[in-house]
Amino acid sequence: MKFISMALLLTMNAYAIEITEESLLEYAKKSSPNLDEIESKLLKAQSDYAQVMDGLGTSVYTGYNHTSTQERAVNPFFPVYSPINQYQAGVIKPTKYGVKAELAVSVDQRSGSSEQQVFEDIHTTIYGLTLTMDLWKDLFGKVTQRKIENAKVAYKSAQLQREVEQKTYSVAVRRIYWALVANNEKKKISESLLEASIAQTNDAKKRLKANISDKGEVARYEAQVAQRKGSLLLLRYEREALLKQLKDLVPSLNGKEIALGSYNLDQTLGEVLSCAALIQTKKDAPMDFTKYDEVANLLKEVQKNQTTIDSTYDDIDISLSTTFKQTGLGSDQEGTDRFEGSFQKSLDDISDNDRSGFEAALLVTVPLGKKASNTEDVIKEYNKKRLAAQIESTQNNISTTHRQISESIKILGDVIGVQKVNSQQLKIRVADMRKKYNQARIQVNDLIQDQDALFSSDLSIVDTKLNVLSTLLDYFAVFTETPCSFNRI
Repeated sequence: MKFISMALLLTMNAYAIEITEESLLEYAKKSSPNLDEIESKLLKAQSDYAQVMDGLGTSVYTGYNHTSTQERAVNPFFPVYSPINQYQAGVIKPTKYGVKAELAVSVDQRSGSSEQQVFEDIHTTIYGLTLTMDLWKDLFGKVTQRKIENAKVAYKSAQLQREVEQKTYSVAVRRIYWALVANNEKKKISESLLEASIAQTNDAKKRLKANISDKGEVARYEAQVAQRKGSLLLLRYEREALLKQLKDLVPSLNGKEIALGSYNLDQTLGEVLSCAALIQTKKDAPMDFTKYDEVANLLKEVQKNQTTIDSTYDDIDISLSTTFKQTGLGSDQEGTDRFEGSFQKSLDDISDNDRSGFEAALLVTVPLGKKASNTEDVIKEYNKKRLAAQIESTQNNISTTHRQISESIKILGDVIGVQKVNSQQLKIRVADMRKKYNQARIQVNDLIQDQDALFSSDLSIVDTKLNVLSTLLDYFAVFTETPCSFNRI
């Protein structure tokens, strides 16, 4: 059994790690679903932008069609062609200006006969350039360019948002770390007081044996010991809850025993108060301390572009298509009733003869009914409210965070000063009450009451220090660029 216990102890120690604020943040960077989720949002925005730009990319196509039939000519002067082989290839290039260009070549190879004539491998080759232009909905690319711009803005916004969310995540991790520090500080205070209470209890028992005190005095001290032990148990419970939160944020810590490394709470508090002093010099929200103003400006740009896009949802669509083409025919007469051709001859014919052509087409598309119009109204209203809410929330977050947090830190700093004075005075009073108790001038309840007051005051100081740290960390979640030594990732 002893061997097993030692083995278990060694196993636990193998998984135990000592964390500092810096090492904890390194753990968080290495493996975190939160950071992966943040990165995925950026990749999504990058993908959306790439998809929009892919729609403007150059594409190449090719095709082949074969036709054969056993039909006979109905009219002796009109042959039935079989087989027919048709080849085509082309390049399509859309532009952001509402114009699409298509360069195509097609080759038609066919053989056939009628009662009067025979055709062998007649080739027809056509080179064509087609330009299609939107004349209304996307005139000069007004919609396409807005979509491109929105995709760009969305990607820029996602980049900024990633930085902000990374900071927010690090703030969440740091909040838990300093909560653990505060928990440890309160634990040390409670343990020290428990030791003092146990010593007082033992002293009271000795006094009872010497008939100097009574059972009530001993019971009162024993009650105090039980109270101190209860406080320590609650602190242990609080620590376990904090560790669970930490491991939820940093899964790589799961399965490991965690101990706090060295820290200096008072030194850190000095950093915090120095940073708070800098913040309090800024009457208005310091925009150079945050990226949220850039996010708000980008959202305004998105809102402007989206309004243009949404307004065309139910519009008519008019497009003009023009085609310029050159045709070459490979069909030389061989005898009185026989014609033969070749691909090369069709190419030669293009250069030797002017067989140019021109086509133009106008297409008008008109939505019917109210369904599309109603959909457009819903889309407009949704995007209007969505973007307006995001902009307002972002702007309010900037102004209110600076105003409220800077004032809160100032108040909490003053509270710490008052609490320290209170604890100092209570220490003097407790020392005086102990002297009086030893002289049998006061009851034990009076001494214990003052000891409890000192205990509560010392714990309150720790809680207030934690509140100051947490409040400043909340400030960093918005004002991510605040130039303070305490503002670190």
